[in-house]
Amino acid sequence: MKRVAVAMSGGVDSSVTAGLLKQQGYDVIGITLRLWEEDPACTIDNVHACCSLSSVDDAKAVASVLGIPHYTLDFRDIFRRDVIDYFVDSYVHGKTPNPCFVAEYLRGHTPNPCIACNKFIKFGLLWEKARQFGADFLATGHYARIEKNEATGIYSLLRGTDRRKDQSYVLYQLTQDLLPHILFPMADLEKVHTRELAKEWGLPVFNKPESQDICFIPDNDYKGFLQHERKGIFKPGDFVDKEGHVIGRHKGIAAYTIGQRRGLNLGGPGGPYYVTALDVARNKVIVGSEQDLFSKTVHASEATWVEQTPDAPFRALGKIRYAAREAACTVYPDGDSLRVEFDDAQRAVTAGQALVLYDAGTGERVLGGGVIQ
Repeated sequence: MKRVAVAMSGGVDSSVTAGLLKQQGYDVIGITLRLWEEDPACTIDNVHACCSLSSVDDAKAVASVLGIPHYTLDFRDIFRRDVIDYFVDSYVHGKTPNPCFVAEYLRGHTPNPCIACNKFIKFGLLWEKARQFGADFLATGHYARIEKNEATGIYSLLRGTDRRKDQSYVLYQLTQDLLPHILFPMADLEKVHTRELAKEWGLPVFNKPESQDICFIPDNDYKGFLQHERKGIFKPGDFVDKEGHVIGRHKGIAAYTIGQRRGLNLGGPGGPYYVTALDVARNKVIVGSEQDLFSKTVHASEATWVEQTPDAPFRALGKIRYAAREAACTVYPDGDSLRVEFDDAQRAVTAGQALVLYDAGTGERVLGGGVIQ
């Protein structure tokens, strides 16, 4: 009997994942990670965010109902080092850094920390720990699909059936080394059916609210979190237009993202103004019209590929952020860098976000991606 370690966050998706795999005859064990030292005030409809002590208790309760072993691993120090602090220290001292939420903001980037967490924590260290538990597979509650081409032996990563819940975007860094060992039982389910199964099985989390976007930020207060992590991060400076004329004062680069309009408090004949660029070196926020937000060319680094590494230009569908629609483009690979030319200009391309590429035909297969520069 094959053993599967299920990453149980205490939410309904990972709970149903464990139940489905047990139904399918696997030897299932549940593993919950503690990643963050939660603030007691951090609640969502009176339910603590994922990775908290409350979520550990929820996961244990689900495991008890399902009749599977459950283990809790304390990854708080590792999470802080690899996803929060390490990039900052490396950036300051000139070493090669790992992706990190805070330092990305210091560089004028707007990162997606879930992607870094997936790479280094869930499908990195957790998979290593799962193998120590004798697991043949690691399963998560992601809404995505994995298929194997029996003729070539190549594994493909595809979108989840429920497009509204599809999470293939944040999984683009999965490779041929990992994919044979990953299971996504939620691939063909819709969210409503997930909750129905959880209720049918008597799982105590069947009606638990969705967790917040970023597990370690209370109430999605990005500014408060950044100020707490790095005192003095918000250094006032100038708002300038694209000609370099000073038109106001900003509160600190980390408080702004590309495309932002609200909270600028800028008047004048040139408005309404939008943030179009962040000049970290000179501590300036560049603003312009909405038309100035559109661009066809996107550069990305740290390119990774799901199936094979391309060596020539190719057509694809590109997605510049999790909530963006895919758009037709031509990709020019160059080692671990990419230049992508979109057929139609994209709005508010933002450094630090992931550029994820899908096949140009059906748009179902994830080809790979990189970090927008």
